Amino acid sequence: MNRTLSPDKYHFRLPFYTDITVPRPMLIDQNFDSETTGAAPAGWDVTTPAGSNASVVEVSGRAGKSVRLQSSSGSAAATMARAFPAQERAVTVQWQWKETTAGQGALARLSGGASVAVDLATRDDTGAKELVYRASNGSWNVVQDIASDTWYSIKIVIDPAPPEAAAPYVDIFVDGIRKVRNAALRESTAVLDSLAFGTSEGSPCELYIDDISVRVTESVNSDATLQDVMDQEIQYAKNAGIDYWAFVYYPQQPLARARELYFSSERKGDVSWCAILDGNFTGSYATNLPHLVAQFSEPNYQRVLGGRPLVYFFTPATADQVAKMRAACSQAGLPDPYIVVMAWTAQGAADLKAAVGADAVSRYATGEQNGQPYSRLADAESSLWDQYAAAAGDVVPTVSTGWDKRPRYDYPLSWEPNYTGFKNEWTQQATPQEIAKHLHGAVSWNNTHPDNASANTVLVYAWNEFDEGGWICPTLFEIRDAGRPLRLDAISDVPRTSSGTPGRRSL
Repeated sequence: MNRTLSPDKYHFRLPFYTDITVPRPMLIDQNFDSETTGAAPAGWDVTTPAGSNASVVEVSGRAGKSVRLQSSSGSAAATMARAFPAQERAVTVQWQWKETTAGQGALARLSGGASVAVDLATRDDTGAKELVYRASNGSWNVVQDIASDTWYSIKIVIDPAPPEAAAPYVDIFVDGIRKVRNAALRESTAVLDSLAFGTSEGSPCELYIDDISVRVTESVNSDATLQDVMDQEIQYAKNAGIDYWAFVYYPQQPLARARELYFSSERKGDVSWCAILDGNFTGSYATNLPHLVAQFSEPNYQRVLGGRPLVYFFTPATADQVAKMRAACSQAGLPDPYIVVMAWTAQGAADLKAAVGADAVSRYATGEQNGQPYSRLADAESSLWDQYAAAAGDVVPTVSTGWDKRPRYDYPLSWEPNYTGFKNEWTQQATPQEIAKHLHGAVSWNNTHPDNASANTVLVYAWNEFDEGGWICPTLFEIRDAGRPLRLDAISDVPRTSSGTPGRRSL
């Protein structure tokens, strides 16, 4: 995981790994309130040719003080620039500004050495007052319209060297809304080391600036691709009474690494596993299927109903794929696989099960919107067990431990281009006791619906979907502050049988 979770906003869900680093140095933080009115802004390299001015001022209707940059002609631009320690990693730059008359060419530049990485300006384009940024080809692109004598809050997130050799990028926010995503740097640079503001280089301009900050972008850097981390996770899962992990089966690197670390662990027999197949697997089904079927015979592959390998299809399965899996198992002398198809609605699941010849239905996860309480999620999901059973017969109930995709709004991922709605996709964080209560309901549902729960298992979402809001893997918050894996402790106390005895129903 790299630069996925903000330690300020999402500290409670950071994984427990001991090698986490959270670099958050503040490089510039200045609001000018304590500075002398009429003086130049402290710490800035100010340029004020004849006919221009740069000074700390009190602005009518605004608390505190700001900086005013004023020039009476295009040949006398006022500028203020400040260096900060060179950064090779992502930084976040924020400020507030307004022009007395919008579109007069005010500018902001973030640079590394002689290279301008971000070039923002205002312009009047045949009457349209606009905030614009300069693209790598030199053209100006519109960020949004602007108005005269109006304060705007600007934020730039820029990474000159993203992880996994991704392309350097710039995101631009105005008043908290992302307006530009993954734009290329104006000019390539390996470091970032200075920030500058100025009035127009071509016309008179009056610009006010306030609340300037430059900080290392909120980030978490941790390396979970270590054998001892996997070994520890297996131990935690075993202690909580978890029978198996359902891995989303990524054939490709680096996403296959977690499964490989599980396979290479001396503790892999403590927790079984099964596969959830999505498009990463089914996209090369003929190549990947023989490898999976060979793993069905391993002693730690999860089986149900007297030895049938358990398999989930998250991507819509086809009748041909299901038939080929059954045929491959028969040819290998293995029991017929127990195939569960996942769908977002009960009728959709029932239709898919019938069309492909699957054995049961399930659902990947359930979430609520706009900060609804977790109890509402649990109630809705409990109702879905009945709906899926009525429509499709056999069910593997899903127990979602949460849903919160706001990190993916703050830090968009390349495979989710339509991320803007994620800011509303969140449910309030569950307590460990609420998760245990919901799980107990699913186990009880299986006990009271034996005709609809043939596999006698419950699927928990999820072990470690930290940035989607569903997890039971121990977190840094739990281990450091409570000394215990609180969610797993609560799960371990849930009876697995109708009598409340320690006998097992698989999770």
